[in-house]
Amino acid sequence: MNIRLEKLNDLEASVLIEMSKADYQEKVDVQIKKIQKTASIRGFRPGKAPMGMIQKMYGKTVLADEIQQIASQKLNEFIEEQKLETLGYPIGSTRFDSKLDIENSEDFVFAFDLGLAPKFELDLTTKDKLDLFQIEVTDKEIDEDIEYARKRHAKLDDATISDAESIVYAEVNELGEDGQPLEGGVTAKSVSFVPSMIENKKLQKQFIGIEKGFTTTCDVRELFNNNESVLTSALAVAKEAIADLSGSFSVNVTEIKSRILPELNEDYFREVFPTETPANEAEYRERVKSNLEQYYKNEASLWLDHEIGHLIMSKHDIQLPDDFLKRWLMETKTEDYNAENIDEKYAQEKDALKRRLIIDKLAELHDLKAEQAEVIEEARLYYVGMYKQYGLDVSMIGQDFLNETIAKRLQEREFVGQMSDRVIYRKSYDKAREMISINDKKTSVEDYFKHVNKHKDTHGE
Repeated sequence: MNIRLEKLNDLEASVLIEMSKADYQEKVDVQIKKIQKTASIRGFRPGKAPMGMIQKMYGKTVLADEIQQIASQKLNEFIEEQKLETLGYPIGSTRFDSKLDIENSEDFVFAFDLGLAPKFELDLTTKDKLDLFQIEVTDKEIDEDIEYARKRHAKLDDATISDAESIVYAEVNELGEDGQPLEGGVTAKSVSFVPSMIENKKLQKQFIGIEKGFTTTCDVRELFNNNESVLTSALAVAKEAIADLSGSFSVNVTEIKSRILPELNEDYFREVFPTETPANEAEYRERVKSNLEQYYKNEASLWLDHEIGHLIMSKHDIQLPDDFLKRWLMETKTEDYNAENIDEKYAQEKDALKRRLIIDKLAELHDLKAEQAEVIEEARLYYVGMYKQYGLDVSMIGQDFLNETIAKRLQEREFVGQMSDRVIYRKSYDKAREMISINDKKTSVEDYFKHVNKHKDTHGE
């Protein structure tokens, strides 16, 4: 058997495996004998059919299977022996022809194309500087958080006239150009909204100071600030249909509720903080301040990781075997990639792959590994975070249920891989923090978000 590497460049290569009869015949004979022992062929007792008949009936199929298996095994061994760092998996070559004429030849050639991982040096030093924001919490933020919490814990009561913070319940119907209900349109959908949350100020004013039975028409998309997720849920339509909705909906107010905000007293403090309840308003404000400071500390840390991500990408001009990877994606993930969308989708895959290569380099240089205990803890953080998105916490679902769920998922190789990757990413970003210069920078909440929004606008995020 002859195996050789043909390099197109530093990022692309082909492997050719030339196979003769001596390389495969023994394995083919073993498989044919196994089939003979178990074959049930009309006219012969089981296992007694002549070898010539078995060979004629099954020989070509067995030959095809065996040479494929041998080629695959030898390819993997060759890649390992040559220490080739590949991207994706080998695929059939477009540079060299495979020769697999089983009917007329005893010699075969398998040709594979490979994408090779680029060689690069890690470039992170103390000359690279980023800010870790120390976000200062003022009375303004404390007051706003307290007011927000009071609204969340408010009791609802029937109201005769709406104000900016009332909850307005209404029935909406989609209208045609003639002002009549649109045939096949959205009909008799019950929705609710708070006037102060409507961004269109003119529309917002229409729903302040109104009574039950008030009727108007408007673009329902503006009622919900063109939020696709909210509109999809409220109107029970697909996201793709949002843009095609009529610009006119009738809105008939069916009910108005006012929120009765709780007083800042001992009962309320106990409701908000059931354990270690503040004794008075001063202690309550200190607790709110402490929580906000921790929240913004976490926020600033996550943002630093975000900017580290930009830094490592900007510092490493990594070239990839783009043509190979596009072809690999279209051949191995046919349900997601095709000739029409590959360029757009590959741009996203490319950035993710570059980032992964840098992370792998960090992990390799600093021997970063995901230990079992760390993987389990990462799985716990993953599920706690997921439950929080649904308004649940561990006390509501139970620690035993959480542990059982994690234990089951950790039996899945793919899930373990995902959690291990999360551990490695976190360790790599922590290591990057040690390698660069980080400046503690005091800032206000307002200025912090100005910085974040400016950054996102610059990078189209």
